[in-house]
Order: sequence, then C-alpha cells, then structure tokens
Amino acid sequence: MAYEVFSRKTSRVGTPMITFTGLGRIALNKASTRFLEKDAVEFVILLWDKEARRMAIRPITKRDARSYRVSYGVKGNGAGFSAKTFLDFIEYDYSVTRSFPVEWNDKENMLELDIPVEAFKDKRQRRLLPIETP
Repeated sequence: MAYEVFSRKTSRVGTPMITFTGLGRIALNKASTRFLEKDAVEFVILLWDKEARRMAIRPITKRDARSYRVSYGVKGNGAGFSAKTFLDFIEYDYSVTRSFPVEWNDKENMLELDIPVEAFKDKRQRRLLPIETP
C-alpha cells in the first residue's frame, strides 16, 4: 500500500491566550498573535493598572525606549518577548508558568487581561483593602 501525504485544510482557531513563563517571558498563542500579525507589529508597550490587576499589550509603530521587541515563531505558531523587568515591577510570581485568556480591545487597539491575585508574589499586597484611619 502506498502512502498519501495529508494536506491540512484548516488552521486551528482557539481562544486568545497569553502565557507568563518561568523564564520571565510573555508568550502569545496563535489566536493572540493574529492581532499583531495583521499589522506586522514589531514592538509593543506594556500597560499596568495596579488597582484592577489589569494588564494591556499595545502595539506601536516605532521603537520606543519603553517598548519590547516581538519575536514571531518560525512555524507561525505564536509570538513572544522577554518581560522579566515588567513582571518584577508588578511583583508577578513567574516561578510557575501560567496562561490567561486575553481580549482584543478594538477601541484602544490593544490586548487586555486580568491577572488573578494568586499569581502575585505577595498576595496580601495585591488585595484591595480599605484604608484604615486612626
């Protein structure tokens, strides 16, 4: 019997996800990467809302001192960049690799995600507690 080469007819479509790796990298799956690929994005800036524990990744057109260079997978299966300094700044615990769903915000032209309190180094610091008055 002769073998026949299988031609894949459809590409995978999934939920846009972001992964924070144990090496301090931010990795985007293929579904998330599509938002950057459509405009051939090379650089992004990271935004942080401490009170809401909400992060955003905004594509930019020119290199900026605050930007991160995006590297695309050679097989076209995702993208990523090193963000250890950012993760240290927000006190994220990247000793464990975790993935989170992301959403594309058309109005602001950026990927957004909520990071749960359990993902931070000091969980007590990240809770939104009322200010005590003497």
